[in-house]
Amino acid sequence: MSMTENAIHLGIASDPIQKTPRYAWVILAVTYLASICAPLGQFKITAIAGEIIGTYGLGYAEFGMLMTCLAIIGAILAFPAAFICRRIGLRATCAIALGCIIAGGLVEVATNSVVLLYLGRFAEGVGLGLIGVAAPTIISLWFPNKTRGLALGAWCTWVPMAITIDFNVAPALAATFGWQSVFYGVVAVTIVALVLFVALYRVPVGQSSIPNYGVEGSFRDCFTYLKNRYIWILGLTFLVFNFIQGGVVNTYYPTYLGSVGFDMATAGFMTSVITLIGFIMNPLSGAWSDRLSINRKYILVTLFAVTSIIGFLVGFPSEASGLGLAGIWAFIVLMGFSAAFGGGGSRPLAPTILSSSAMAATLGMAVMQFTQCFGQMLAPVYGACLDAGLGWMGSAWATVIPLSVIALVLSFFIKPGGKASGHD
Repeated sequence: MSMTENAIHLGIASDPIQKTPRYAWVILAVTYLASICAPLGQFKITAIAGEIIGTYGLGYAEFGMLMTCLAIIGAILAFPAAFICRRIGLRATCAIALGCIIAGGLVEVATNSVVLLYLGRFAEGVGLGLIGVAAPTIISLWFPNKTRGLALGAWCTWVPMAITIDFNVAPALAATFGWQSVFYGVVAVTIVALVLFVALYRVPVGQSSIPNYGVEGSFRDCFTYLKNRYIWILGLTFLVFNFIQGGVVNTYYPTYLGSVGFDMATAGFMTSVITLIGFIMNPLSGAWSDRLSINRKYILVTLFAVTSIIGFLVGFPSEASGLGLAGIWAFIVLMGFSAAFGGGGSRPLAPTILSSSAMAATLGMAVMQFTQCFGQMLAPVYGACLDAGLGWMGSAWATVIPLSVIALVLSFFIKPGGKASGHD
């Protein structure tokens, strides 16, 4: 851990900063670049799924595990990542994360071994788990309350940005230079991100945007922060958000569009509009969060649940409903807003709920990372409902809609203004 980070952890920091330092935007930029390397590696194989399945002779279940294993490792590492950040510092944690992404990508293309392919994916999962906790903590450290929502909202576009890049660049690269070029491309970008991050990373010397950076105590003492019920209520709503967006919309809606007559390219484009809306609106929803009073910030989580419920009620129009194409586009727009409200509205709440120390804020981000990965792991539940013959709308009634109602109710019990210690 650097001397400046130790200074903050030892309580040398002065009063919380009120003005956003200009260098904070440099930190946001290099942290964002470092962050998107993880989902770039995560989703690269889905962009060239046919090549990977053909090369390695995988079945669809085996191919699906290539995605699931990253989420599993990410969930397992969520809380250890918080302690790794505390022990070795945020710069070293992010550097290790990027190193794992680089090593994983190189291992995956070393041979045509399925075993090495899975080992590489697990290494990338380690990178995803570490960066998902360290990066938002870095941003929370640099940005005060009045701009933290905007900064975290911008950072929350890391996954949609990576998906957009993968799905537009990877197929062209694979067609021109072979599928291995996609893996080497991610490795090259990650190396650049690592160099820039290590060179430009700083901590705000003598000041902090999170109050009272005191001495933390033992690991057991740190877990008292997790006794705060509000961070878990927020985490449960975030789990629902990630199940809906990552597990259902991004995974299954293109298939639905294909089943009603759209070709693959059109179905992919229409689904990507959801990501585009979320990408544009995420920073705006974060900025909106900054303007809300501290005890009203839950409103964006409420809006995510409402837009999800309405979206799935109209998103699978039957001939009898008369909605047709209008229902599909209504779903696309609503789920785009849902993506923005859920991402840009949820993450900024974590360091607001657990704000008593650096470790508290980091553990808050660990809860978000854990519930994000766990929500994505639940994706097969929707598929199982489809396999059981419930149909697209029936599967929504069995999973998404009731879970969205639960998230809606829970959102009213989130209290960012409550005590930030573990004992709420």
